[in-house]
Amino acid sequence: MGRCKAQVLMWLGRWVAGLSAPARARLAWVLLRLPLLNNRRRKIARINLALCFPQWDANARGTLLTRTLQSNAVGALETLRAWFATPQQLAGSAVIEGLAHLQDALAEGRGVVVVGAHYDGIELAMRHVADAIAQPMPILVRRHNDPAIEAVVTQARERYAGHTFDKKDIAGFAAQVRAGKAVFYVPDQNAARRTVFVPFMGVQTATLGAIGGVLQRCGGRVLLLWARRDAAGVQHIQLQPAWPDWPNSDDSVTAARYMAWIEQRLQAAPEQYLWVHRRFKTRPPGDAPVY
Repeated sequence: MGRCKAQVLMWLGRWVAGLSAPARARLAWVLLRLPLLNNRRRKIARINLALCFPQWDANARGTLLTRTLQSNAVGALETLRAWFATPQQLAGSAVIEGLAHLQDALAEGRGVVVVGAHYDGIELAMRHVADAIAQPMPILVRRHNDPAIEAVVTQARERYAGHTFDKKDIAGFAAQVRAGKAVFYVPDQNAARRTVFVPFMGVQTATLGAIGGVLQRCGGRVLLLWARRDAAGVQHIQLQPAWPDWPNSDDSVTAARYMAWIEQRLQAAPEQYLWVHRRFKTRPPGDAPVY
């Protein structure tokens, strides 16, 4: 069964890679009509939006929910493009601001950690940046539970990452930076271990407390990466230096600054954040579950 799913993933990815932006939007609309794919995601996103936008009325949140599900579906198709598209198929589909920050650090022989977040186009943004500097950028990832699917995803990612590191292999990941390479680090999903609770959209949110430790262990420069998809399907990617005093020696301060940055950046296109993730699964002691 796993091998069959892996073959379907490869076929689907190569097909989606060749679709135009309007065709991807239409396909995303079709996918949203499949209850088995969307009932659970819809429920999670509705809860997340109610927690994070309590000042909005029910109609406004309902509109945002619809836009979110559509955008996240497009983001899933963009992930397949990141994995399977040729450079020719991706040509002209991204505008990158601040790429010189990354190029200058690499020219100096310094490693770089590019810190992103789970907006729905993150995989494609990483592919665009790696392609722009014409060198692989390793990624710290969570492995898929199905070995056959993981093998396909790993092989696809390694076309632009060069190597992927399991989220527990901090030593291997950090060694890449110390060797002068640029890497991607995206640590903003729910943390069940090594957790600190910091504010995000007015909610005390379980966040990885080791973010600062990982960055300090890596050394090198730290850049922040954000991307937003426009109506034509073009990604507008921005790279900027991290704050001078970040990471901080205090894990909570480091995590809070990071989550505050995400909160601020997502406001321009809130539907493009990954609200279908159970971001508030781990609750502060004594708080009731929300899902």
